[in-house]
Amino acid sequence: MKRRHPAGIAIAISLLGASLAGCAGQQAASNELQSFSSMDEAYAAVDEILGCDSEAIGNPVVPMGDGGRLASAQRVCSENVQIDLYPNQGALDESYQTWADSSQGKIPLVRGAKWMVVDLSRIAGGQSSTTDLQGLADKLKGEYAVVGT
Repeated sequence: MKRRHPAGIAIAISLLGASLAGCAGQQAASNELQSFSSMDEAYAAVDEILGCDSEAIGNPVVPMGDGGRLASAQRVCSENVQIDLYPNQGALDESYQTWADSSQGKIPLVRGAKWMVVDLSRIAGGQSSTTDLQGLADKLKGEYAVVGT
């Protein structure tokens, strides 16, 4: 999958067929996590906490699996922060594992019940992000993680 950054930076994340079995002990039960019924609802909740840029430039990175596109809806919150909504928990888990298996660098993210907020600042610009994803996770009852290598 590729994302074109306005400055021409391309980000490639390769899908590895790794199992989630090793991560099962770290995952909270999905019924305990915040859920959203639409992208508008997810965006509004994230925007309330992070203050999304309504005129953010760029396109989200599209998570791809064996069956094609994993996310059912996506929206950028800021130039390097995206919100992904998934049709089911399996698609979210596969996308999470894709980010975790990435060798593009460290990727902070928050995941909930069928949604994820991903911060690609370090990959896109080489700089650490100032976005408080830990605070977002706390307020939206999500799970914060830094994945990738």
